[in-house]
Amino acid sequence: MNGTKALVTLAIGDYYLQHWKRVCERNWRTYADRYGYDLICLDRLLDNSQRAKNRSPAWQKCLVLSQPFAERYERIVWVDSDVLINNLDAPSIVEGVPPEKVGAVETLAKDRWQTGDQLLDRVYEFYGSSLTNYSNRQYYTNYGLPDGFDRVVQTGVLVLSPKHHREMLEKVYYSYEEKGGREWHMEMRPLSYELLKADAVCWLDYRFNFMWPSMQFMCYPFLLRPRLGLGYGARIKRKLGMMMGFPGLDQLRAACLTAVFHNSFFMHFGGDCMVDMLLVNQDASSWFDYRF
Repeated sequence: MNGTKALVTLAIGDYYLQHWKRVCERNWRTYADRYGYDLICLDRLLDNSQRAKNRSPAWQKCLVLSQPFAERYERIVWVDSDVLINNLDAPSIVEGVPPEKVGAVETLAKDRWQTGDQLLDRVYEFYGSSLTNYSNRQYYTNYGLPDGFDRVVQTGVLVLSPKHHREMLEKVYYSYEEKGGREWHMEMRPLSYELLKADAVCWLDYRFNFMWPSMQFMCYPFLLRPRLGLGYGARIKRKLGMMMGFPGLDQLRAACLTAVFHNSFFMHFGGDCMVDMLLVNQDASSWFDYRF
């Protein structure tokens, strides 16, 4: 550890740690070596209190800047452990982000989706969710926050400065509680709220946090696993695979995943889609290389 910046993640439990080592470590290290980042994977909770154990480990990203190792870095890039990096195209993520700002991607960014409502319509229809946020402001007020903003920070990838942002992240960790299930996005609502309230965000190119779940709803609905009906869904996938020359459904899924991977800088799989990371051809030489 002798650089001024680091890629940092957290993988708690043997399953998640071994998954990260198997699927991500080589991929991330290539990127880190190219741009001069140290690579740190934390495998223990930073807070062992009962309160911490009763909520998602995702909250612990708010404590990363409080750790002794953080003091030696000017910039820390937090990356969720379910992210793959496109080393052919991804530039250094800290470039262009002022030290006093947090670099982050906007959820439902206008340059990614023409309208967020269409994506949300599909998500709510698919899951039958009663929790709806058709405006960004509702995303905050539904959580119980006093007001909202017109944008939402996707907190899976963040460019941080220990000098400037430690206090803000600690405030989120100690002042807010987890609410409900994954649909409440763990720490993301209060952390986004506090970052925007402090006018602390420098918006990054959306490709630095390219969400695979959203891509399935918008571009690859035939890949969604549940609710299509086993017979109908399987027939669609089989026919598409035959038309595209793939011998099986996994090959079709892998081709779509690899295409999205090459349209991104950092491809984020969003927890429930971690198994899909195994299907990405990380060694593909271009976006057109979908051979398996």
